[in-house]
Amino acid sequence: MARARALWHTARSPVFLDQLTHEQLVARLELALEGANLGVWDWDLTNDAVQFDRRWCEMLGLDHATTPQHLDTWRSRVHPDDLAGCYREVQAHLDGKTERYECLHRVRHANGEWRWILDRGRISARDATGKPTRFTGTHLDVTATEDAHRRELFENRLASLGLAAGGLAHELNSPLQAITLAAEELKAALTAPSLDVVALTRLVDIIVTTGRRAAELTNALRSVSRSGDEPPSSCSLGDVLRNVESLTKPRFSPGRTLTVKEDGPCLKVCGRASELTHVVLNLVNNACDAIGAGDGWVRLETAVDGGTVRLRCIDSGPGVSKANATRVMEPFFSTKGSDGGMGLGLPISQHLARKNRGTLVLLSGTPHTTFELTLEVAP
Repeated sequence: MARARALWHTARSPVFLDQLTHEQLVARLELALEGANLGVWDWDLTNDAVQFDRRWCEMLGLDHATTPQHLDTWRSRVHPDDLAGCYREVQAHLDGKTERYECLHRVRHANGEWRWILDRGRISARDATGKPTRFTGTHLDVTATEDAHRRELFENRLASLGLAAGGLAHELNSPLQAITLAAEELKAALTAPSLDVVALTRLVDIIVTTGRRAAELTNALRSVSRSGDEPPSSCSLGDVLRNVESLTKPRFSPGRTLTVKEDGPCLKVCGRASELTHVVLNLVNNACDAIGAGDGWVRLETAVDGGTVRLRCIDSGPGVSKANATRVMEPFFSTKGSDGGMGLGLPISQHLARKNRGTLVLLSGTPHTTFELTLEVAP
């Protein structure tokens, strides 16, 4: 009660922190720590004795009066997968590599649950030689925030996986139909009175080519299902384009052409080859659909702009209306009708572009339909 009156009197008076008594400063610090729900620890580096305050113990369901004031109290409760990282961050600060220590890790509560703890601290005392002797910091339970963040990441990955699975089912339909038809023709040809080697070779080539395309598509699904936190590797953009040319060759003829114009055949970009192949392959297939059954053309053009590569897919089709242009990247939106597509190819491609530090957009104000994929030039 006396402490509350003293604090009330201090709050009413225009007294600054540097004018407070030691007792008043300690009282205000205690209020601040309690308001922020911060536990405090003070580690003696010479003997591993650690003073844990009441809130530190309460966060972990421990009785402050009976909790051993030693580093082992904390160490024995840290998740085995996180302990090495904690010590690594501590050592980095002790070695002067960081201004302060900060580490997010899991600590076992008295009820057996794992709590996410954000630890922050710094060296608070040194001996006459400058060697650190004390390490002081705070301990904050961020379990609710961390769990919500991880749930969001998990749900986003599930959504991406579901989106990719739906798109893959649609994309695989065409190559599987081609393989089935070629296999049926091959079976019929093998029962003919005489074998036509040229025809048999053509059918086998169709099966091999479309099988490879199906493999590329399944690899793209596996890529989407992986965590997006890993940094993209580098790959040859020329190899990606030549792979797409090979995969889409059956869709072109003398009257339907695919032209590739590269700004440097040895250009390296940041990205995974399988994922970028999926993106460009989807753009070219969409362009072929836009052309229709008649003659037409598709162009792939690359240009380097500083540290950025711009890859454009342009086609001679009728174009995209203004109303549809704002929706082409929406999941399940399609201009191909109920039998033409599920509207998942472009959303998946945009997701993969972002995953590889790039962008994918439909350009406006161009004479022909133009999709632009931007990527970073690899160092």
